[in-house]
Amino acid sequence: MYYPDKHDPNIQYLPVLKFEKSHELAKLPQKNHDTDTGYDVFSVEDKIVPAHGSAVVNVGLKFAYIPEGYWVKVESRSGLGFKHGIMAHPGIIDGGYRGDAGVKLYNNTDVDYEIKAGDRIAQFIIYFNIHMPVEWGTVEETTRGDKGFGSSGR
Repeated sequence: MYYPDKHDPNIQYLPVLKFEKSHELAKLPQKNHDTDTGYDVFSVEDKIVPAHGSAVVNVGLKFAYIPEGYWVKVESRSGLGFKHGIMAHPGIIDGGYRGDAGVKLYNNTDVDYEIKAGDRIAQFIIYFNIHMPVEWGTVEETTRGDKGFGSSGR
């Protein structure tokens, strides 16, 4: 990955998401590939996620700084979901939050799932926070109208 000279006045830099290490085994969240959207999050402990149950897994991180205008969402890793039925609680981390980055995992199978220290267990997705006015109004007609779940067919 290319990192330009940080003192070049012609380059505009992105804000930086910062974490405080709260466990000696903690790793910074990281992308596997430059084109990935999510930053993988690693467990710092061995933990069992019981069948049809849940567990909070320590990742050894505290949110130290989320740049103004951004927020972070905790999402599942597709491999854990597809292969093992393990899903992360889809938590929203507001820009002003400063604290623990623990991840809650749900096991949707009939078998306990073993997490090992160093396993990638979830991912953080960074979003831009859009502020828009919210006000009262009346329902405007559309071609869909109030047709809800399943209304567009199979």
